[in-house]
Amino acid sequence: MTGRPPCPIDPADRDALLAICRRTFQKPRPDGTLARQFHSKTHSCLRATLTIDPPEDPVLRHGLFAGPGRYPALVRFSNSFFDDDAHPDIRGMAIKLTGVEGAVCDGAPPGQQDFVLMNEAIGPARDATEAMHLFRALDGISKISAATILAPRYLFPSLLPWRMRWRYFAFLNISGLRHLLGRDLAQHTYNSVTPYRLGDVETKFLVRPDSAAKARPPVRGRDFAARLQAALDMGPIGFDFCLQPRTLDSDPVDDARRAWKSPVRPVGRLEIPPQDVASTIALGDRLTFAPWNCLAAHEPLGTVNALRRSAYAASAENRGAEAVPATAAWGDASGPAG
Repeated sequence: MTGRPPCPIDPADRDALLAICRRTFQKPRPDGTLARQFHSKTHSCLRATLTIDPPEDPVLRHGLFAGPGRYPALVRFSNSFFDDDAHPDIRGMAIKLTGVEGAVCDGAPPGQQDFVLMNEAIGPARDATEAMHLFRALDGISKISAATILAPRYLFPSLLPWRMRWRYFAFLNISGLRHLLGRDLAQHTYNSVTPYRLGDVETKFLVRPDSAAKARPPVRGRDFAARLQAALDMGPIGFDFCLQPRTLDSDPVDDARRAWKSPVRPVGRLEIPPQDVASTIALGDRLTFAPWNCLAAHEPLGTVNALRRSAYAASAENRGAEAVPATAAWGDASGPAG
């Protein structure tokens, strides 16, 4: 079951997106440096290990999931828009693996696989066309705030109430409610939101806290980094790494506003050992994590991912980000082991 639509991106839309991101979301700091366009606040960039237990179904055994493996990983936690952790926001998790064998997508660093995830199952826009409407509505804002993110011009494309983009409004409200639950970063489930290739099928990726993390009372701290440190001081943090292969025709390939209902299958474990959180933040700021830094077997699919390819590459180039971490960044982690 493929259902993969072609993903052409109008060059005019691509150029408009890059210009909007540069002037609105990647403004120079007082010292002249540039941050990421989005997810600019790094809470940590932690050493970890991802152990893969491949799925029993041979249809799903492709790329990273073709056989058992143990991979050194770096895990970056971030905020999407705000530096102040007290604001409701999307929390991000980005994973970079090394020692991965196989052909990579054009332009990707060899031997690496990135996963870019957030703590929502859906995105703010359906496809590339809708995403461009949102970016144009946000273009020119002087400061990101709860009011400007609401994007009234996007939310209300006309005076007719039935044309209101209710799914975007729901997306923002769900994020706010999730913030009020008070979970720390180790207690969220992180989702790829968009689909990726997995042999002849499509899949989404999920990383969810293991049973120990779910059972642990929320830790205290002045911000997310401090809470993450408090959790690590109690022992390793574990997540289940899961695939959600598309088995239902009703699950759309090119509509990021709709969560899939196909079954989720655990295929690995991500473990983060105790370490000093504060000392890892600078590494997270230097590196780039991108959906297209991946094996060809896990090519990003859909028009939103096609837009992201240009945006992520431009953001990294503008700020001089490092695509390949120094060997020392992986700490004591060793190479892949089956």
